[in-house]
Amino acid sequence: MLWMLIWVAFIASLGYAASYGELGFLENAVSVTAEPNREGVPVKSDPIIQVKIGLRNNTRDTVTLRAPSACKIFRWQIFSRDGNMVQSKVNDEDTCPKSEVSANLPSGEKVEEFYSIELVPARYQPGNDYLVHYWYWGYEGEFQFKAE
Repeated sequence: MLWMLIWVAFIASLGYAASYGELGFLENAVSVTAEPNREGVPVKSDPIIQVKIGLRNNTRDTVTLRAPSACKIFRWQIFSRDGNMVQSKVNDEDTCPKSEVSANLPSGEKVEEFYSIELVPARYQPGNDYLVHYWYWGYEGEFQFKAE
């Protein structure tokens, strides 16, 4: 009976870890994750999504991260349910440096940063779902939110 309880606890903890993306070390790749601060966004007031972006190096080697400029480390596009692009990140080319940036991410390490996605209220319909497709250091991911 005790062994059965130990196995059930072990399986439950594996399921919990998998659901929160903590089993990435079993992969041999670089994985990107995004944790938005909310799933429902009031588009008429405070239409900002705060996002915690994480990048984990699950390989055995140090990975060199590169971006065309500091303004393009984190980029995003938002799509409606029918696949039409609603909004994307716009960089001011006059203030954005033109030089490439790079960083090293050692094996087993993770980098996390926080970004804001400010929505243009007129482009969103309350009650509709939207898909955010993002790139962080060239690695892609996506998450959804609902306009309220």
